[in-house]
Amino acid sequence: MNKRFVLINIFVIFAFGFLVHGIYSWIPSFITSIFPVNESLYEHLKLIFLSPVIGSTILYFIFRYKGIKINNYAFGLLCSTMFNIILFYLIYLPVYYAYGANLVVILIIYFITICVSQYFNYLIIEMDDNHKLNIVSIISIIVLIILQTYLTWNPADADFFRDPETNTYGIKDEKFMK
Repeated sequence: MNKRFVLINIFVIFAFGFLVHGIYSWIPSFITSIFPVNESLYEHLKLIFLSPVIGSTILYFIFRYKGIKINNYAFGLLCSTMFNIILFYLIYLPVYYAYGANLVVILIIYFITICVSQYFNYLIIEMDDNHKLNIVSIISIIVLIILQTYLTWNPADADFFRDPETNTYGIKDEKFMK
């Protein structure tokens, strides 16, 4: 069953990437600022992180509802997601700086890195369940979401945080800055 979870999860994560990318633009608010707020490389890091956190968690609860246990779910989620971020940027950044942003290339790289990171996830969920690692992983995921949101509201003055389309950083809606 773990193989089935991972295979379905690849497509769930990829699909949730599209949803996560647009939530803030559809419903701009303090709460939705956990999602990407602009087109900066940093905000896309949030997309790569939140897509599996949300999509995989929904899938995990569907599997649990059906009586299927997934070992080390939170630990596998945290490790595979962090691995995906590193892998994506290792492949994408040289392409981005050499040729610029190309949606088709981005999506292909994203899908490939999801596949590779989900194989890594599969190796983790195949191990014996470790309750302590899962608890630490859940806390880590929550802390990372808080940190990512903080950096959206207080971005560094660096190219990684700059939206190349608007030349702005972080939240640009003045109504939220008051």
